[in-house]
Amino acid sequence: MQAMKKAISGAAAALALSFAVSSQAAPVDINGGSSWGGWTSEGKSNDLGVYGSGSALSVYDIYTTVFTFNNNSVSGGAINHTTANGASGFASNLLGFSSGAFANGHRILGIGVDTNGGTVGGTRTVRFDLDADSYKAASSVGGNDGRTSFTSWSEGGDFTVQFEGANNWRGGTLTMQVGNGTSNGGPNNQQALVGGIGSGVSYDWAFRAFAQTDSYQMFFDLDAMYMLYGVNNPFLKNANFTGIGSFGNSVRISLNGVGDNSVVFDAPTTAPSAVPEPGSLALAALGLFGLVGARRRKAA
Repeated sequence: MQAMKKAISGAAAALALSFAVSSQAAPVDINGGSSWGGWTSEGKSNDLGVYGSGSALSVYDIYTTVFTFNNNSVSGGAINHTTANGASGFASNLLGFSSGAFANGHRILGIGVDTNGGTVGGTRTVRFDLDADSYKAASSVGGNDGRTSFTSWSEGGDFTVQFEGANNWRGGTLTMQVGNGTSNGGPNNQQALVGGIGSGVSYDWAFRAFAQTDSYQMFFDLDAMYMLYGVNNPFLKNANFTGIGSFGNSVRISLNGVGDNSVVFDAPTTAPSAVPEPGSLALAALGLFGLVGARRRKAA
């Protein structure tokens, strides 16, 4: 009986250790798209089920990732908005407008585009469908029945974010829908927080973009964005801005990735749980073997 208790105790300790000593999720490459470790491929812009609207000849790969922020930094010489004009890297609250952004423990959604040698630039738009029911891919590649337009298909609380590729990928504007899109019941009532286009504001947002010459990566601090731009937001640079909606377990994205091509895909908003390391799993297995051995000895 004593041997049995010791075996059970050892097995329990090993199992507890296997969950306590856990590996972190795979590191996420944050380098403007020179590599994509820790990212998930969502397909190509001309894949059926991804293609939404525009030219099917603007071909690019789409990636997503979600992780818990932990002193993450940018590498690989990525192009990003310079400190002289606002926020650089993941620093927050440099000019008083993104207090609390990119704090350790926050959920970060990443969306990436890789043209594999093509050209990126211009203004890129990310449209957030918070309850994942407004946007949809076209029924055929090159077809015209996709739903990608914010003006047409958004619902109350949905929003868009724009990045200015021509200005070192600074965040330009956050626009929310108060009513509904014109094809979704209306009345279309968009309200915008302008980050600097013609207004001289700081561009100090709770989202960032980094780029190489043919790729870019965008990162959204979901916790800070709702805190700063949600219904009780303190970021009232526009007195009519009532606040974006909240994030569920996933969000549907309509992305103007390259050229006039828009794609539609679902992105997770919850970071994956850590998994036990092989070594701790082996330790748990040894504890279980000990338990089995004790039972056999007792039976004999």
